[in-house]
Amino acid sequence: KDPATEGKWNRWNVKSQAWEPLEQNPPKPSGLYAGIGATRLSSRAESAIRGLYEAQELECGLAQQIVSGNLDRSSLQLPMLLSGACDGADELFGEMAMNSKHQLVHFLGPGDEEQASALARETQADAFEHVKESLLEHSAVAKAFDKVGESRVLGSQRTSDFRTKVGEILARRSFLQVRFADA
Repeated sequence: KDPATEGKWNRWNVKSQAWEPLEQNPPKPSGLYAGIGATRLSSRAESAIRGLYEAQELECGLAQQIVSGNLDRSSLQLPMLLSGACDGADELFGEMAMNSKHQLVHFLGPGDEEQASALARETQADAFEHVKESLLEHSAVAKAFDKVGESRVLGSQRTSDFRTKVGEILARRSFLQVRFADA
């Protein structure tokens, strides 16, 4: 173990044939990268690599861009259908989008894949984007969810648990589908 490199991001110096610590974190993946399969990782190194990818996923994922309000439409292949993979309309709209060569994204929160229609699981699973609960609990989603709940529940029905009841009816992932949709 070398204390100069242990627990740090490093690069291999071909000239000196030694590992050297990076001055800063490595750049985010640009889209083309290699993984060397024979490398043995410590649990600490594996955790660091997984953290880098999780940060990349959170930063660049479509759902994250929508929630943060920073959706870059120019980075998307349009037209695109944003849906939820439920029985009925979701699976039919998904099928129609695919038949029309449109892009399709089915947002799925925790436990939603089990609720996705059989057709969506069989023919549209490549379009599933799994969204972490922490993102669905983001303040922007919560604020929209509360506003929708208040508009759908009459004043006389607003008991202390009305938000819980609304939560049983509405899916927070719907926010992802409608926030930037044109139609």
